[in-house]
Amino acid sequence: MGIRARVRRWTSVAMAGAGLAAIVLAASLPPRGPILIEVLSPAPGATIDLHGVELLVRVREHAIAGTLRVLLNGADVTDLLETGENGAYGKLFDLLPGPNVLRVEVSGRVPWAPERRFEQARELLLRMRPPLDLDRG
Repeated sequence: MGIRARVRRWTSVAMAGAGLAAIVLAASLPPRGPILIEVLSPAPGATIDLHGVELLVRVREHAIAGTLRVLLNGADVTDLLETGENGAYGKLFDLLPGPNVLRVEVSGRVPWAPERRFEQARELLLRMRPPLDLDRG
């Protein structure tokens, strides 16, 4: 095998390796990843009644403890939930009739550079539909 063939082969192997490394690293770069927040309940677009909505949020390993915030229509409702290092749980009441926006935010550390932080958020649109026979007088 000639020198040119070896150089071409080495170049091909190096390019393939660089491509694989780029694919692996790109998936873990903020803001796309790593995934810090998983909203287990409610489902996006859920219809809620007067009994409120049960919220269950899981926070993954690279999240910074104590940075979890939950906002309902822009108001901070984090204090109404039981929070821990791995997530939050609680029941939210007093949703507005019609569409409501639930936003969950948390800060995290980049896995290969722990001194670097990034924020990740998830938004869910929920619809509160009061019963038709509710006396609104």
